Amino acid sequence: MEEPQTNSGPSDSDHYRDMARKLRDLAREFRFAGARRELLDLASRYERRADSLDARNAAASDQDHRG
Repeated sequence: MEEPQTNSGPSDSDHYRDMARKLRDLAREFRFAGARRELLDLASRYERRADSLDARNAAASDQDHRG
């Protein structure tokens, strides 16, 4: 499953982090280790996507300030 590609702003990374938190909360409720592991893996992927969006936004902002 791939994460959707979007034109990203700060709110996009916040959304991915919120989804990661919800997935981790949901994983705590699963009795089956395999299902928990899959949800936690997906949460990690969302967290990495948020980090990537933040880095890209910071780089774009830095370039904007340089002119």
